[in-house]
Amino acid sequence: MIRKFIPLLLLWAGASPAAQLAARTELACMDVQVLEPGLFRTSYRPAARCNEPAFPPSPYVLDDKLAPNAADIRMEGDKQVQETSRLRLTLDTTSLCLGVYDNVKQRDVTRLCPGLGNNGGFTLAMDKGKVEQLYGLGQQHPAPGTTDGDWLKRGTRVAGSKYGNQLVDANGGLVGNTQFPILYALGKDITPWSLFLDNSYPQNWDFQQDPLKVGVSGGDDLRFYFRVGDSLADLRRGYMQLVGKPLVPSRKLLGLWMSEYGYDDWAELDGVRKSLQNNGFPLDGFVMDLQWFGGIIDGSEDSRMGALTWDESHFPKPADKIKELSKQHVGLMLIEESYVSRGLPEHQTLQDKGYLVKQPDGKPVYLAKKPWWGKGGMIDWSNPEAAAYWHDTKRQPLVDMGILGHWTDLGEPMDFAADGVYHGFTPGKTHHSDLHNLYNLLWHRSIFEGYQRNGSKHRPFMLSRSGGPGMQRYGAGMWSGDIPARLENLASHLNAQMQMSLSGVDYFGSDSGGFYRKSFDGKPEAYGDLYTRWFAVSALIDLPLRPHADNVCNCFHTAPDQVGDIASNRANARLRYELMPYYYALAHRAHRFGDPIIAPAIYADENDPALRGMGAEKLIGDDLLAALETRSSSKAMRVYLPKGEWFDYHTHAWQGSKGEWLENVPLYHGKLYRLPLYARAGAIIPVLAMADGSVDAFGRTQGSMDKPTLLKLDIFPHNQASEFTLYEDDGETTAYLQDAVRTTRIRQQRGENDQHIWLDAAKGDYQDAPEQREVQLVLAEIAPVASISVDDKPLDAAGKSGYGWQRINPNTLQLRLPALAAKQDHHIDIRYQAKEKK
Repeated sequence: MIRKFIPLLLLWAGASPAAQLAARTELACMDVQVLEPGLFRTSYRPAARCNEPAFPPSPYVLDDKLAPNAADIRMEGDKQVQETSRLRLTLDTTSLCLGVYDNVKQRDVTRLCPGLGNNGGFTLAMDKGKVEQLYGLGQQHPAPGTTDGDWLKRGTRVAGSKYGNQLVDANGGLVGNTQFPILYALGKDITPWSLFLDNSYPQNWDFQQDPLKVGVSGGDDLRFYFRVGDSLADLRRGYMQLVGKPLVPSRKLLGLWMSEYGYDDWAELDGVRKSLQNNGFPLDGFVMDLQWFGGIIDGSEDSRMGALTWDESHFPKPADKIKELSKQHVGLMLIEESYVSRGLPEHQTLQDKGYLVKQPDGKPVYLAKKPWWGKGGMIDWSNPEAAAYWHDTKRQPLVDMGILGHWTDLGEPMDFAADGVYHGFTPGKTHHSDLHNLYNLLWHRSIFEGYQRNGSKHRPFMLSRSGGPGMQRYGAGMWSGDIPARLENLASHLNAQMQMSLSGVDYFGSDSGGFYRKSFDGKPEAYGDLYTRWFAVSALIDLPLRPHADNVCNCFHTAPDQVGDIASNRANARLRYELMPYYYALAHRAHRFGDPIIAPAIYADENDPALRGMGAEKLIGDDLLAALETRSSSKAMRVYLPKGEWFDYHTHAWQGSKGEWLENVPLYHGKLYRLPLYARAGAIIPVLAMADGSVDAFGRTQGSMDKPTLLKLDIFPHNQASEFTLYEDDGETTAYLQDAVRTTRIRQQRGENDQHIWLDAAKGDYQDAPEQREVQLVLAEIAPVASISVDDKPLDAAGKSGYGWQRINPNTLQLRLPALAAKQDHHIDIRYQAKEKK
């Protein structure tokens, strides 16, 4: 019985080239295509679709980056075997199960068994083996109050609704359940592997038994990419290569952006701006809610939803105002939705052009079941002509005015017609169920393509409530939804952030302080403590930093100079800006290499069981470790310090660790609330010198457009050589995509009685890049100085000029150097007094 299928294995109509595994049974067929020694993709299709292409275009995957890697195939009984230098793949031609073996580590990786679902759709079983940790799979908030837990510990990962992406109830608020079908598997005695399901239909994962299983509720095929690697970081880079690495946003988008629902007019916005700046807070922009285009009318076809033009009765002369704000170093991001009220002329125009989602009878859908925004239709982002028209006529004029970002809200989509008919991405796939989880992604793509089509020099940035794999390559980030004002929900947000980082979304944040203020369950006077604690967390990990709240009543304060402990809020905001050059360099690294900006703690040591599923600690880049508190009223916290040598970032006190918990780490320093932050020994952290008058992400002062050029570096010595590459550009335009970037490699090594620091000659240029710049070095160092030289010339102790070296405190040595040529190598040689031999 088995043998009669063998002649069909490579000869059936539609079969793939003989250099790849391919088999067919009476029920289904399977193609396996090797792309790299450690990467292959698979297509499993029901028999009726076996003559169709195995790997059609994908909305997620950058297909043009892929090239088959041919390898010979041999038969072993009823099994096909194909080998690369890394993998041996064995396809059982009867069951269509695929065995994966690691040739380098000489061990089984897993076995993958696809199947047909009982009611359509597909299943995939994966042998668990010795898997100990599972990560990825996008955003879900299953356990308020819990920061920790990987998917293996959680047991299941379920879709938000029968369609997939959905905003779900959470303790008096709403949080996102957003599908990113990338799974990472780790374990002490396994080869790390990842699985990416190239399928947009709802998925439900079950990790409670062996094998691990996923059910997919739709689609014509089950396509997936499987990769082995040497680490979680290696696997994530491979995933980012597959779906696209993030664009670098405007530097200002990494700063503080004030937001609420909503600012009623320019006067209210200006009042918040002036108060923040007068109270010493840096500020980069405002996110404007529905009021900017005139607000909404519940249940009305004449609601302004979809107008996407300024309400000049409350926001007069917007182009002039944007220029004025720009001179004050403040930008704007504007909300937009996909809904258009039927009474607006825009609805009629879109209807006439056929650009709205349609009913089966061809008329536009009429959405009236959730009429809080009004009643009307919905733009079909899957129609390229519709998307281009809307961008060119509505959005591009705003970009030309100087808008810095687009707040693409309600994109799950929140409201839709279940029988809606779309233009579609895949031919023939035009129902809402086919497009639900692609809707927001195609919206992002339309904005990105609009910027390109119009030759805009501005960098596209979108802040979205939903999305999907690849959104980052269009310049989109996400926030976790209309989260309630409860610290237990901040805790679950930290777990979601861990998974979203591994799902490829670096620009992820929360409504800092909680969106639904009325959900706060404590005494009103206690809310300030929650705000300050949340703001401190957001200042370290949210990109951008954005307090936001439902404040239509104008009965709450949302700005950090008006609620909570103002001094602590200011200190934490200024810490964010102090670290701005470091965050910005990490943004470039993410764009170039696919490394996360905010990484999960497990990145520090994948084999450390204490770090498994830890969501309450984050690595910022490779070198900073932040411990995040989500309990109320606590004065101290436990911090786990991974194995190695660390320094307290603030005090420069050294701390060695074998991989251990530190008890009672203080959260208050004097009266300031400050979260524990550690720098790895060997870390080189570029920082912004925050003068009292610094007001934005560039460190500019009010009234000046000059960007400071001082190169300030915090250095945490180590006896092992280490380095950091600083990335700099104009911070505003797309010129960095044409290599208008300057890189500077900085190195250090501590000897027994000396310290060496090398500033390598800068490479590359950008507009107005400085030819010379002052340099300030701040070292965590207690040893007494004997002598210091810069390029073999002695550096004296600091005098009245301020240049030279000086000890700031017992743990800190500071060097301030006169202007050095940026494109020359420089060597700083510090000699310390020899220790007495006892």
